[in-house]
Amino acid sequence: KIRHSYFKSIQNEKSAPYCTISAYNTGAGNVAKAFNTDNSRNINKASNIINKMTPEEVYNKLIRDLPYEETKKYLQKVLERQPIYKSMDQI
Repeated sequence: KIRHSYFKSIQNEKSAPYCTISAYNTGAGNVAKAFNTDNSRNINKASNIINKMTPEEVYNKLIRDLPYEETKKYLQKVLERQPIYKSMDQI
């Protein structure tokens, strides 16, 4: 729901999950704030910036600029465990 409600404008299929996972933990506004130079929580404005970045740049920006350490660690943990989750789909 977060992906299609808040981040539907993000075109890259790798960048969108990074933002969605982070937003699940900290909120879409805080994710937008990490990308907007004026600290606004405008998600459409942030999406335009995100669409000009590579997935690696998006990930690095989130890890660097999200406001909470908990969210940064959450994003890292979920991504590290993604292969485990995918393998469980095959059970």
